[in-house]
Amino acid sequence: MRVLGFDASGQTLSVGYIEGDAVLADLYWQRPKTAGSHLVAWIEMIVKEFGRPDGISVGIGPGSFTGVRIALSAAKALAYAWNVPVVGISSLQAWAYSIKGYQGKVFVSSEKRGPAFYAGLYFLGHNPFPEVIIPDWAVNQCLPDLFPLSEPVAIVGPVAADRSYSYQVSSHPISLQCPILGSRVAFLGQSRLQLGQVDDPMTLAPLYIRPPAISTPRGRIEPEGKGRQ
Repeated sequence: MRVLGFDASGQTLSVGYIEGDAVLADLYWQRPKTAGSHLVAWIEMIVKEFGRPDGISVGIGPGSFTGVRIALSAAKALAYAWNVPVVGISSLQAWAYSIKGYQGKVFVSSEKRGPAFYAGLYFLGHNPFPEVIIPDWAVNQCLPDLFPLSEPVAIVGPVAADRSYSYQVSSHPISLQCPILGSRVAFLGQSRLQLGQVDDPMTLAPLYIRPPAISTPRGRIEPEGKGRQ
């Protein structure tokens, strides 16, 4: 099974392409300013080289409004155009799965928006995919009572650079740096596709760190030609 996977939820745009256990392509770019155009260009290049995929896997966040919206819109459009299934994957789980050469508990955080952010706790072991210990949950100013953990915990994401938060997670924090890999998004999606766990493109929803701000006019807008004379 060939699966195209991509994510634009954070500071990295990632696109990966797999077939079975083989990684055919893995591209990522730090701090993209034009994620939309680069995402389309990379997908076109990969499909031209390896052909259309049998399924699409996309990171649905939590993440920034612009990045998650671009990735999810592209996934839905391509799934419709190619008539292939699509699955949404937690961007935090894909990030944990992108860590190489580490086994143990991993705390992954999204970008912070003020005091609020999303986080997830996973276990990386001998199994091919990270075990979900605590699903993605919202953190507002302080962590739940189960923290800090007494054992060493790898910390990935913006919170890793904040020592005050790191020691709230574990008494032995290990800060790690790695991007979300598109191939890992694809592998997580492949496992769901093989089980027949397909998402409906019409109802597949993003998870934003913060809802988009929508401004509304303060006054009533008069129909054209019926304003004040």
